Amino acid sequence: MSFPASRIFSQCDLFPEEFSIVVTLRVPHLPPKRNEYLLTVVAEESDLLLLGLRFSPAQLHFLFLREDTAGAWQTRVSFRSPALVDSRWHTLVLAVSAGIFSLTTDCGLPVDIMADVPFPATLSVRGARFFVGSRRRAKGLFTGLVRQLVLLPGSDATPRLCPSRNAPLAVLSIPRVLQALKGKPEDNEVLKYPYETNIRVTLGPRPPCTEMEDAQFWFDASRKGLYLCVGNEWVSVLAAKERLDYVEEHQNLFTNSETLGIEVFRIPQVGLFVATANRKATSAVYKWTEGKFVSYQNIPTHQAQAWRHFTIGKKIFLAVANFEPDEKGQEFSVIYKWSHRKLKFTPYQSIATHSARDWEAFEVDGEHFLAVANHREGDNHNIDSVIYKWNPATRLFEANQTIATSGAYDWEFFSVGPYSFLVVANTFNGTSTKVHSHLYIRLLGSFQLFQSFPTFGAADWEVFHIGERIFLAVANSHSYDVEMQVQNDSYVINSVIYELNVTAQAFVKFQDILTCSGGRRGLPARRVEGQ
Repeated sequence: MSFPASRIFSQCDLFPEEFSIVVTLRVPHLPPKRNEYLLTVVAEESDLLLLGLRFSPAQLHFLFLREDTAGAWQTRVSFRSPALVDSRWHTLVLAVSAGIFSLTTDCGLPVDIMADVPFPATLSVRGARFFVGSRRRAKGLFTGLVRQLVLLPGSDATPRLCPSRNAPLAVLSIPRVLQALKGKPEDNEVLKYPYETNIRVTLGPRPPCTEMEDAQFWFDASRKGLYLCVGNEWVSVLAAKERLDYVEEHQNLFTNSETLGIEVFRIPQVGLFVATANRKATSAVYKWTEGKFVSYQNIPTHQAQAWRHFTIGKKIFLAVANFEPDEKGQEFSVIYKWSHRKLKFTPYQSIATHSARDWEAFEVDGEHFLAVANHREGDNHNIDSVIYKWNPATRLFEANQTIATSGAYDWEFFSVGPYSFLVVANTFNGTSTKVHSHLYIRLLGSFQLFQSFPTFGAADWEVFHIGERIFLAVANSHSYDVEMQVQNDSYVINSVIYELNVTAQAFVKFQDILTCSGGRRGLPARRVEGQ
């Protein structure tokens, strides 16, 4: 749980020179050398601890940052263990005034420490954040229960709580939402056993909040929020910090060289896999095992650019686009077939390609096709890319149609109603990246030109839907011409989104988006130079 310091210090950024921290807690167990944080104030940019309260089975530590002309250093004031780790409730009052630090436990006798280094009068909390039960890290998380946690500016708060008929549960300030709980002990009476055990936490979708659920908790896993049912209404008790990036790093996957593409796929009754297209002589397949991807199979490749997984009936295939020739100088891309007996991919068919960049697998009217994006043959970028068709009789892919392309980089297949489309990303024609990319429609058993788009080093096409609307996006990577002097900003260029206009029977420009070398792998300068 955390919140910005500005929520409390709205008028002044300086932490008070005199204050008290009141906390009522219960700690069931703690290993001998473990430390846990009750409260911290952390500078968000530098992750520097400005102030903190932590404890171990042996000691309670108050930490603060002290600065002077010589620099900044952390100061720690330690109190011997007030026997907190006993599964009982305890109320602590830490009072700070200049160089005097006083700790009172359960309204007992205070323990005073006269420190050589006083608490600073000018501790700024600008840009800082309060953390309850942590120090902004996984290490040191508080694992007990907290009933109240109060920061009170001014002098010692002990006279406001003590004496008390039930000192371990002395109350200074309890949140109103907790005061409304059924069975709330009155006048600091001891909490009864049922009060602690009848509290349930419900997981899953939002449950009803009625008299039956009163004083029960609901944890919303999707939003990471904890809610309490009070008077037919779910009240937020603990809310996750709002963020825009909901993707977090899960695993670093080691590959033996630069990875140019990945393909994620699932094999029924076997598991989830990832195939990596690696620049050097070996690419790899990884299998999801016990919460992470582990190496499963190495496959020899030649500067692999992309993998494509597809199925034909019960047959499972994986095709690799090889960019460079093999040791014999022959250029082949390879289709691998999953062996249910060996539980691995084995070579099935080799197909002659020319600096292949991509495979696209698709099905039309029950027939299966593979389209390869041939990028160049030697220095010639204006060559044919090929569409292959599966022959059920020979159980092989056979050339079905050739399409003239210019430095082809990507194919994208999609359907609109009964019509099938195939669009190619043309990248370079030998002299310029300003080249048209083309959209084809399948009519009378072959793909025919439907529409052309002006592109600049097109590296990728993607189709997507918003409701009934259909969009087609192209990633432009580079503006280059052999007769034009290269500009430093030639990689900063608009990529374009087109929308299908059914009335016009064409895709029309919907939006330009400024990108920097857009596409899956960008546009290496060496390719533009005709290598």
